[in-house]
Amino acid sequence: MKNNAISISNYQERVATIKINSLPKVLQQGHAFFLEAKPFYESDAIIKETIDLYLSRLNTHHSKKQEITTSLVEIDFITRFLAMHNSILSRAKLQTYIVDLHTAISEKQITKTSALADEINKIQQKLITLYNDGLTNGLAKIVINKKWLSKLQSSVTPTLSGISETKHNKPAVSIEKQSTALFSAMNAPVQNKTSNTFRLEGGLGVLLGDIERFELAITIEGDQGGGKTRFTYQLADAFATLGHRIAFFSLEIGRQSDLINRMKTDYLKPKHLSQIFIADQLPEGYKTIEESAQNFDVIIIDSWNKTGLPSQDFDRLRKSNPNTIFIVIFQRTTQKTIRGGTAPLFDAGINIEVVKADDSFKNNYAITSKNRYDITGIKYNIFNKDIINTEDTISESF
Repeated sequence: MKNNAISISNYQERVATIKINSLPKVLQQGHAFFLEAKPFYESDAIIKETIDLYLSRLNTHHSKKQEITTSLVEIDFITRFLAMHNSILSRAKLQTYIVDLHTAISEKQITKTSALADEINKIQQKLITLYNDGLTNGLAKIVINKKWLSKLQSSVTPTLSGISETKHNKPAVSIEKQSTALFSAMNAPVQNKTSNTFRLEGGLGVLLGDIERFELAITIEGDQGGGKTRFTYQLADAFATLGHRIAFFSLEIGRQSDLINRMKTDYLKPKHLSQIFIADQLPEGYKTIEESAQNFDVIIIDSWNKTGLPSQDFDRLRKSNPNTIFIVIFQRTTQKTIRGGTAPLFDAGINIEVVKADDSFKNNYAITSKNRYDITGIKYNIFNKDIINTEDTISESF
């Protein structure tokens, strides 16, 4: 019997740490027998054999009970924390994570016996401290130091791999056996490969990061008077710089408006005007957009609410035209949620919020609240057409 095992010599000491009433009934009976028969352990061979068998089963049960396990809930929280790396988070997003974690702990979904308990506790304390004392203007950039980042990544990877192996427990098979009409193996050669990632020039490139054309959709929402339309004109010019042809559906403002002419002058380079086309009507609704997507690289819609289409058609367009980039403005309700439902925010690869900082317009900015291609939280000043200096934002290195 191992040195740390429960034995007849250390039984009273070790069993004091065990809740006997929580043991299986057979072990509870074994405990009662042990207390009664222990004095005869050395003198009676049958009693000795029975007690030894009981101790063996008790040790087996106890070792399994003490075995450190990792739950999917803990993996999820660590994965969410890893996703924060190199991101600029708001107080609200930090609060959401902290509240979710506290709820999981209070509901015993996360326990002290987990292999990741120390890491979870460390994450919780770091984020609470940051939330309470470490924010500047309600924002903080999260940077996990390399050593801890590596440790966290390695701690979740084996568990996820183990879960996968436990579920499937099958050897690798050939591409032909794995592929079906619907699915294809991850090791299958890519067919009709799309273009590589690309980056817009200047501040917009920093804001959006390295994006890819395939099924790219960008939603824009925000405060009234914040500069959503002006921001889309800047995007149109940036995509034209890359040689793209842009169709602009100006459904909020007629194309003959003086405001359109001013924005054209302010935000579109003369050499790009032949690449950007404008319309202020959708004569056949969805069909008009669908046909335009076959002839243009980028479709800009200002705004979706003027199309009269359900929000589900947003994702339908994206999926049906994977090589066309969609940039769509969504108007907000008085409760600051987008009209017609939030489904487009989940379907799009990038969500951008335009914030009206004051009445001067000079301090209004765009910020990514979701970006599948790069970090979120970077602020882009619409008036200056460049990234806002973030030196005053805390970079919290954990």
